[in-house]
Amino acid sequence: MYVRDFMQPNVITITSDTLITDAQLIMKEKKVHRLPVVDHGRLVGIVSRARLRDYAPSPATSLSIWELNFILSKIKVKEVMERKVITTTPDATIEEAAILGTRHEIGALPVMEGDKLVGIITLSDMFRLFVDIISAKEPGVRLRIVEPYANKAAGGVGQHIAKHGGRIQNIFTYTHPKTHRQEMIIRVATENPTAIIEEFRKNGYEVEWTT
Repeated sequence: MYVRDFMQPNVITITSDTLITDAQLIMKEKKVHRLPVVDHGRLVGIVSRARLRDYAPSPATSLSIWELNFILSKIKVKEVMERKVITTTPDATIEEAAILGTRHEIGALPVMEGDKLVGIITLSDMFRLFVDIISAKEPGVRLRIVEPYANKAAGGVGQHIAKHGGRIQNIFTYTHPKTHRQEMIIRVATENPTAIIEEFRKNGYEVEWTT
């Protein structure tokens, strides 16, 4: 899975001379939370709703609403935008993009092909993909298998399920954030989960299940 397959190709952009009030209006109308800033075809920054809020005068100020609006109407995006933009490429994997976004604690990555902005991918896009991967497309059971599965043959997992007429819908592994143990989540299409669970336990697997 690559960024090019899940990025949003039609990117809404603004220039650095855009007023922040106009940028806020564009975000509201287009229902986006951030806008890449492009001058003469070159990406020069990015601005988000949160960043614009941070630069707005405090509600506790003694200025009147008219004075506040006047101040905001004069501020340009180039005065508040983030100039150090973390980007990715169309050929990057979704995993690489997700790690990059998480590491830098940012909600979106402009996608660059050389010096050209060709798309944008958000953590929301990647989260929807994750939900699609782990969600069941048909009735079945969810098995949670804990170590020591890592010490067993990978093929054994599928064999134990197939032996009792089950079919794997999806499967993934992860490290539990608290126990630091490896765990495997398997969604299985089956009408008889009991036999499959007993098969795993008989072969030394620690397993939990939910429908």
